[in-house]
This record gives sequence, C-alpha cells and structure tokens, in this order.
Amino acid sequence: MNNHIFALFSALFLVVAVPSSQASESVTLAEYLSQALSGNDALQTARTDFLVSTEKSRQSGVLPDPKLALQYYLEPIETRTGPQNASIAISQALPWFNKLSLTQELSEHDTAIAAAGLAAVELDVTRQVKEAYIEYGFLSRSQQTIRDNIELLRYLEEVARTRYAGGKTTFFDVLKIQIELSQSEEKSLALIDQEQPIRVHINSLLGTEPERTRTLPGNIPQVLLSKDEAEIHFLTLSKSPLLQSAQESIAKARTARELAEKDFYPDFNVSLKTILTGSAEFGNPADSGKDPVIAGLSFNLPIFWDRRYGAVAEKKAQIRSAQSFQRLQLRLLRTKVERSLYAYREAHRKFLLYREDLLPKVKQQLEVAVNGFQSGETSILELIDAQKNLLVFELAESRALADRALAVARLESQAGTTLADWNKN
Repeated sequence: MNNHIFALFSALFLVVAVPSSQASESVTLAEYLSQALSGNDALQTARTDFLVSTEKSRQSGVLPDPKLALQYYLEPIETRTGPQNASIAISQALPWFNKLSLTQELSEHDTAIAAAGLAAVELDVTRQVKEAYIEYGFLSRSQQTIRDNIELLRYLEEVARTRYAGGKTTFFDVLKIQIELSQSEEKSLALIDQEQPIRVHINSLLGTEPERTRTLPGNIPQVLLSKDEAEIHFLTLSKSPLLQSAQESIAKARTARELAEKDFYPDFNVSLKTILTGSAEFGNPADSGKDPVIAGLSFNLPIFWDRRYGAVAEKKAQIRSAQSFQRLQLRLLRTKVERSLYAYREAHRKFLLYREDLLPKVKQQLEVAVNGFQSGETSILELIDAQKNLLVFELAESRALADRALAVARLESQAGTTLADWNKN
C-alpha cells in the first residue's frame, strides 16, 4: 500500500514541473508579441501619428511659393512711349535670416517627440502582452494544480471509504474529504471561467477578433534579470522614451523662443514687374513701345513690440514648464523602477522559499499524514490540513513565479530595453 501511495505522490508532484499536453499546442510569447506589433490598434495609431509628423516636417523650412500677378488695364494708360495695356509681376517673400531653419528645427523636434511616443507605445504594448501571457500561464498552472489536488482527494476518499467499510474510522472522515473535494471542484470551475476575460484581453492586444480561441500556455516564463540594479537605473535614464520625449520638448521650447525673438526683425518681399506697353501713336519718341522693368523691395515694420515681448515671455514659460515636466517624469520613473525592483526581489525570495524549503517539507508532511491516517495514528483533520498546505503552497509558488515575471516586464518597459531571456519555461 505504501508503494502505491508514494507512486501517486510522485506523479502528482511531477505533473506541475512537466509541461502538459497543452504546452506543445500553445502559441509562444514571441508569436504573441509578433502579432501585437503588427496588429495592435494603439500601435497603429502611434505609427500613423509618427508618419504624419514626418510628412509635416517635409513641409517646413522652405520658402513660401512665389506669387505671379497679372493685370490688364481696361483703359490703357497713355504715356510718352505708348499706351500701357497690361503688367506682369512676380514676387517672393523672404523671412528674416535663420527663420526658415528654426521652423525646420521645430518640425524636427515634433518628429523626434512622435518617435519617442511611438517607442513608448511599443514598450507599453509589449509589457501588456507579456503581463497577459504571464497571467494566462498562471491560470493554466493553477488549473493543473487544482486538478492534481482533486485527484489526490479522490484517492484519499477511497482510502477513507475502505477504512470505513472495515470499521476503522467513522463516516465523518468520508464526509470531510468529500466536502474538500466539492470545494476543489468548484475552484476548478471558477478557474476555467477565468479563461474567457483573459483570452478576450489578449485578443484585443493582438488586434484579432475577441471570440478567437487560444490554447492556455503550458507554463509561466521563468525570467531572471540579466543586469544589476545600478545598470537598470542607468539604462532607464538613457533609454526611456518618456525622458527622451521630455528632453525633446525642452529643446523644442528653446527653439520656439529663438524663433519668437527673430520676430523683432522685418521680413522682406522682393518683386520684379514689367508693364506691357504699345507703340506710341504720335511721333517717334525714344523707347517707343519698350516695356519698362521695375524691381521692388518691401518689408514689414515690426513696431508693435508688446505682442512680440509677450510671445518671447510665453516661450520662456514653456521652457520652464517643459523642464519641470522632465523633472517630474524623472522622479516618477525612478519611483516606478524602485517599486518594480522591490517587487522582483520579493517575488524571487518567495519563489525560492516555496520551491526549495516549504514545498519539499509539506510534501513530506502529507506523505506522513496519509500513512498515519491509514494506520489510525493521524486524524482526518490533520490529513486535510496537510493536503490544504500542499495546495496553498503550490499556488503560492506559481503566484510568486508569475509576480517575478510581471516585475521584469514592467522594468523592461521602464528601462526601454530587454533585461531577461523570455524563452525559458
């Protein structure tokens, strides 16, 4: 009988470590990420915004179109050299020196901000997909743990029935195990019911139809940080798209201030005009019928300085606002990184505690309790307590493994780079 007990425990304990048959059918995390990067709606919007900004940049920093003016005199103007019948003029506006280059620079800042925004969206979508995949894997592993627990309880129920039939225990023991079995079966149904909302969320992230079915992953990714905390902080400061966007906003505000200062100087307009003149009707004066050519230069008079001083003051305030926003983003990001690092350390400690210390002990405790129950030395309450400890600790180990992976996913989103190998299961 003891050999059968140990064989049962060995099978139940190994089934959590060995991927289920579903694992071979599961879509990998890499495939999920590939689908999301091509089909996610938020990403498509960010890419379109970046394209719009790029095309808008092409329209900046160039001279305005020249103007061609045609005039026909309904009544010809009689002059000494002949009647003036029409005129043709072409003009070109010329902004003050460096205005065009500063306008182009403003557009380039907008493009850089849009690029940083796109990178931030890509990181956020990647994080969300990883988190959803991790929770999907945790659900799969929890379902397997509950199924194993149900099998164990069914075995214990048979043991209790056998002992009751032999008059070695009371029917209370059988009922106690049956109650635990019913509760575990209800938990199993609840876990199965959780599949739908997670699956719909994943389909939304991947840009596919909500009702599309997906096989549960076989395991939770076992990811460990490949860089130390100091390096993670450095990467966050150097690679975070949020900080890059904030820095570009400061540079843009400074360029806008410089452009506003150029408004104190006049813009020019050069023109060239010719008047179509007919031959003189009387006599033969010099230059008869010759078309005169007129060169012109005009410029605006920037005499309303209050408006221009106000524009410069506005841009200076925007610089200060952008600098304050950058400092705020930096503090928030540092806080988030510290919290994620703490969550990673905490989850890693718990995972090692359950995997290396508590689970081996509770498995041994359960084996002793089963043997003691068969021999009449252990009560049914002690047996159920050992069985519950096994279930709780196995679920807690899975939760710690999932929380560790979630912390890594958040750190990667905050640091703007990959920090772990996600191919391990």
